[in-house]
Amino acid sequence: MIDTSSADTRQDKIKIITDKLENGVKNLLQSDKYKEYLSIMSKFHNYSFCNTVLIATQKPDATYVAGLQSWNKNFKRFVNKGEKGIVILAPAPYKKKVEQKVLDESGNEITETKTIKIQSFKPAYVYDISQTHGEPLPSISVNELNGNVDNYGKLFKTIKEVSPVDVSFEKIS
Repeated sequence: MIDTSSADTRQDKIKIITDKLENGVKNLLQSDKYKEYLSIMSKFHNYSFCNTVLIATQKPDATYVAGLQSWNKNFKRFVNKGEKGIVILAPAPYKKKVEQKVLDESGNEITETKTIKIQSFKPAYVYDISQTHGEPLPSISVNELNGNVDNYGKLFKTIKEVSPVDVSFEKIS
């Protein structure tokens, strides 16, 4: 908990809070847990807008999504028996030979065979972490930075007192 009782002014309270936040961020960024967290999170694929929409329409509560092999190899997690995959579109480019008429050095028309790459897609299946079991994913453990703050009420009251703007929590619909 951030103790601001020694502060005389609003600026002193803000200084105490921002110093605590700065130290928390520094400790987090220098910790092995954070490095492990980033290493694991970097293994998650960044999905296209269309695939994100497909995931959201099929499993709105999805958080971490990966394919079967990725869960097994990268995260040591395994899909629960009976789970149905979330279908997305995966790139499936292929090459095709086409004949094209071109002019040779003399200006005569000849047929040349060219290989072109055609962009195509195929259905692929991914699974949310809630559909898996196994090794836990690492988490960030600086309480003041991840929402698990002891004496939350006091912290929120202090932030409201020192903030130059209104601070409140409201349900967003």
